[in-house]
Amino acid sequence: MSLPHAVAAASVRAAVSLALRLLVPIVIVVPHTQAATPESLVVLSPHNEAIREEFERGFSRWHLARHGADVDLDWRVVGGSSESLKFVQSEYARKPDGIGIDVFFGGGQEPYFELADKHWAVPCALPDSVLSGIPQDVVGIPLRAEDRSWFGAAISSFGILQNLRVQSLAHLPRALRWEDLTRPELEGWVGAGDPRGSGTMHVMFESFLQAHGWDRGWRMLTQLAGNTRRFDRVSSTTAKDAAVGETAYALAVDFYAFSQIAAAGKEHLTFVLPQDFAAINPDGIALLHGAPHREVACRFLEFVLSDAGQQLWMLPRGHPDGPSRHSIERMPVRPALYERHRGVSNVEFSPFDLHASFRYDARLAQQRRGVIATLSGALLVDVHDDLKTAWKAVIRRGLDPADLVEFGRPPLTEQEARALSVDSWKNPAVRNAKRAEWQRWALTKYQGLARTSAPPIPPAARPPSPTPAP
Repeated sequence: MSLPHAVAAASVRAAVSLALRLLVPIVIVVPHTQAATPESLVVLSPHNEAIREEFERGFSRWHLARHGADVDLDWRVVGGSSESLKFVQSEYARKPDGIGIDVFFGGGQEPYFELADKHWAVPCALPDSVLSGIPQDVVGIPLRAEDRSWFGAAISSFGILQNLRVQSLAHLPRALRWEDLTRPELEGWVGAGDPRGSGTMHVMFESFLQAHGWDRGWRMLTQLAGNTRRFDRVSSTTAKDAAVGETAYALAVDFYAFSQIAAAGKEHLTFVLPQDFAAINPDGIALLHGAPHREVACRFLEFVLSDAGQQLWMLPRGHPDGPSRHSIERMPVRPALYERHRGVSNVEFSPFDLHASFRYDARLAQQRRGVIATLSGALLVDVHDDLKTAWKAVIRRGLDPADLVEFGRPPLTEQEARALSVDSWKNPAVRNAKRAEWQRWALTKYQGLARTSAPPIPPAARPPSPTPAP
């Protein structure tokens, strides 16, 4: 074979060999790494969807970075904090060793006193680096249990959300004190919720009784109910009604108010902490007895109480250390964050700087919670139409002092209410009987006041106060 032919043949063989190599798949062996199995966590919470979404996203990222595994977070939502507590009570009655839920997250202090007293909330060991940045209390109100069975996770203040445009159009005054909501010209313009289903409303109603005393507190609550358009099942609806102009004033927790203001603008809405008293109350978090995923649950508590979790409450959405989609705008329990994010967060004041004379007694509220909630429902909510009719009659007669005393008179004394809470309230038959008795009593009272010349109704166990609330 001549040289040119040999060269040509070699070129052909090389080309064929290359083509064959290209047709054969090349197998590269790499080490096989199995992804970590996601951890599980079950959380019962009255928090709204925005809070749940942001804390789920934040915890998942934090847990993956620290522990190398994702978390499948299963939220259980049964209603507000009162309904959530009732659910826990009924579940532990059937399953005392555990109810298949790891964490109770949200709601004021009262549910956590109940959980701790029943040993349903159990201690969780958290790093000192996390707890050292959280004081023992805020304005004298504890932020953790002594045995660390529950912790304050955020701080709430309670006030009045007001629609400035509606007030201007309807020639209504700005409310600066709780007492202002009892003024007759506000009839039909006030929004409130049912304290039997809303933990927020229960705290606010209880605050009236603690700050102003039993008799005056009930007079104010009854007059406020006379001005209330309707009682909502959940407090978030009450805030939304004020934002859209259905009402001009709404009893509201700060974060519901701030979220409505952020959406509508400060020129349309404002939130006022009343001058006569401002209630401060921490929202809690606790590990539950029999938690099926205890280790991950304690990590969730660690995250919520750390800087990483606490910044989700106060920073605006889109901030590198804040929430992704929803600005929550609540007050954290770590004082250092207020100064660190001043001018960045819409949370403009720190509750740790307050010098409040009124201190909400959450333990007292927890002890008589069932009686106060049922009494409020029976006297103010269940017979609301008759109450409003009576209030109109009292206004027509010129707000006579005797009428005001009778209108706001409860059917039992504070001492009787406390004794009832301690002695027999756990008996369902007693609860049902008292609720019906109080409803009938209130109905008789309001129907009597609605008549121009009303005969006196049978007196309660004590004489009424001689003078009405100023």
